[in-house]
Amino acid sequence: MSTIYAQSPTQISGTLSADNISEKLAYASVVVKNDALVVETVITDDKGDFKIEGIKVGNYTIEFQFLGFEKKSIPLKIDGSKSNINLGTVQLKSDTTSLNEVVITTAETSQVSLKLDKKVFDVGKDLISRGGSATQVLDNVPSVRVEPTGAVSLRGNSNVLILINGRKSGLTSIQGLQQIPAETIKSVEVITNPSSRYDAAGSAGIINIVLKKNTKEDLSGSLTLLGGVPFDSRALGSINYKKGKFNLFSNFGVRYTDYVGLNTRDQISTLNGSDMYLSQREDQDRHDDGRLLYVGLDYFINDNNSITTAFYRNGTKDLDTNTLNYKLSGENIDDSHIQTIAESRENRSYNQLEFNYTKTFKKPERKFTVDFQYDFWNSAKDFIIQRRTIVPDTDNLSVINTRSNRSSDDIVIQSDYVTPLSETANFEAGVKVENRLVSTGLAANEESNGIVEPIDGFNNGLDYKEQIFGAYIQYGNKIKKFSYQLGLRTEYTKIEIKDQNTGEILRDSTYTRLFPSVNLSYPLTEKTTAQLNYSQRINRPNLDQLNPFPELQDFNSRVFGNINLLPSLTDGVEFSILNKRKGLVLNPSVYYSKTRNNFQYFTTQNTEGVFETFLVNLDSETRYGVEISAQYAPVKWLGLNAEINAYKFEQEGNVGTVDMDYSNETWTATLSSQIKFLKEFTFQSKFEYQAPQNNAQTRTQSYYYLNMAVGKSVFKNNGAITFAVSNVFNTRKQRETTFGNNFIVNQMTNFNAARWNLNFNYRFNKAKNRKEHQSNRQ
Repeated sequence: MSTIYAQSPTQISGTLSADNISEKLAYASVVVKNDALVVETVITDDKGDFKIEGIKVGNYTIEFQFLGFEKKSIPLKIDGSKSNINLGTVQLKSDTTSLNEVVITTAETSQVSLKLDKKVFDVGKDLISRGGSATQVLDNVPSVRVEPTGAVSLRGNSNVLILINGRKSGLTSIQGLQQIPAETIKSVEVITNPSSRYDAAGSAGIINIVLKKNTKEDLSGSLTLLGGVPFDSRALGSINYKKGKFNLFSNFGVRYTDYVGLNTRDQISTLNGSDMYLSQREDQDRHDDGRLLYVGLDYFINDNNSITTAFYRNGTKDLDTNTLNYKLSGENIDDSHIQTIAESRENRSYNQLEFNYTKTFKKPERKFTVDFQYDFWNSAKDFIIQRRTIVPDTDNLSVINTRSNRSSDDIVIQSDYVTPLSETANFEAGVKVENRLVSTGLAANEESNGIVEPIDGFNNGLDYKEQIFGAYIQYGNKIKKFSYQLGLRTEYTKIEIKDQNTGEILRDSTYTRLFPSVNLSYPLTEKTTAQLNYSQRINRPNLDQLNPFPELQDFNSRVFGNINLLPSLTDGVEFSILNKRKGLVLNPSVYYSKTRNNFQYFTTQNTEGVFETFLVNLDSETRYGVEISAQYAPVKWLGLNAEINAYKFEQEGNVGTVDMDYSNETWTATLSSQIKFLKEFTFQSKFEYQAPQNNAQTRTQSYYYLNMAVGKSVFKNNGAITFAVSNVFNTRKQRETTFGNNFIVNQMTNFNAARWNLNFNYRFNKAKNRKEHQSNRQ
């Protein structure tokens, strides 16, 4: 007698991995076919897991596809006897012959993957950034730009939140990013419309840097040695040991680096009815020393409970010499030439403690986590400025001494809970508490003719307290092929700024806001996925943007914060498509955002002829644009990456009686290539062009630059030698003109000249070597 089964749909699940079973394949395609008909398509999650619901009785073929690996097919018969079928771990072999080899297989170029609320770029073995830092890595990520000064922007918008492993960190400052070795970065997540899971800060979106974590058994590690011109000497390494329930990981490094920069300024201004002309040149000679240590331990208590603790320390010493020459002329004044030589010494010490507890359950999708992070850092900077008049030669010499101190204590506690509600539905909730205290102070004295006196307006100190309490809920589900995720986040913010000298509270503000998010996804075909995302974001001004006191560095100009600056709110919508086919990945996007109280720099000239620049709130900014990213391998030895981002913005507002209404459009384009030669040689290049961009007061000219690198694998692919050049023709120069009622200023900034470096990287794995040795003996 035959058994009769209920005709209920069946769920198919499993995990996809590479030849090395510990290397999970995230965001790969899993396709269910009935003969030639595609029944269902899903994408593996960030752990390589997949789940397919609603498969009816019948004979099927399950196809697994991932760029850079051979396609694999598994026949499967569904007879209705099981409601759940687990295929276990499915392993794919690396494809060494397909056209995808250059683009994806060797992991030597970044690969784009589209999740429900973010794009993921696998960093791989990028030659240009090898031996460098997170700054160089970010500069090679599509949509992201790093200015020569180190400032990071996303789609031309600098109001971006940078995270490390999903959390805020002092490492995300300009100086901190320059200390994170490129070899320690696994991937970069670009989240232009973040879900409610993430902090609401960053009106342009979020850039999340995911660091590598050791998954190799036994002893493993790497060592990178680098030398370059201008002088650049670095040694970076990692040592990891995994055995049983313990996983010890560490990164360390030292560097001694010189930078050469040049800034020029020509201005015409009217002061007290007379025209004045100034020609200014600043030659920068900067030297940075750095030492870093990152050590941590994973302890797997049992199959469902684990803890991680880690400590990071980064100490730097900077010695800079800036020589400024001012040449003045004009009506009713004698020609003069004033020179200042400014020498600065700055010591910075950054420390970070991390703790994580993770609990999993019988249901693999259910997880509870608790995170604790404590950042504490300080910096002390001494500035000695010698000022003399060369023409006329009056033998007039004054010496200005400044000392600035800055320190911060930041404590973050966060807890998240994720659980499935059904076969397709998931619920997520979390809370976060952050308490931050920043203290800053500046003392300035001038010595002239043997008399030392404090300089009015430049002796100050501030205490900045910030508390943010956040909570969110998020629900996701799937209706056939249509996936959606709805979220709501609330954040309570309290900010207090106190004058250290007088005890006066300069600012005390408290506000609570709600931040909704919507993420929709639908697979149009087997190889094409469409997404529609919406989120609301906030851009809170930081202490530097609020600080009403300037630093004394340039006698001709000052930059102030604005103690009354309001936070800006942004509503953003984006529609994007990801299409993958043999040798080609195409990712077009259309986006729109509306910002209230957006920030804008505004420059004026005071009664003494000194230029003052400060931040103001405009009424609004509307921005809309299109972005197209593509990866293409026409032949197996050539890989091409291209990106173009074009957008238009419209600003409305005024500063006093000055009308700041303005609209403009601009675009950027990037073309990267990689060529594989015989004998393990690889060439890589990146060309970028920035079109002119303007606002109500400033016109910025276009510029372009080229980076190149060539590398060779050695020691049976365990090592590599790379020669790289950045800003090859020294063309990465920013030229801008600023207009006012009584002045015109032309500036050129060349923060970093061309850099050349040669580096050697070697990786070792004791367990792998032992296995190969045993294999050779058989």
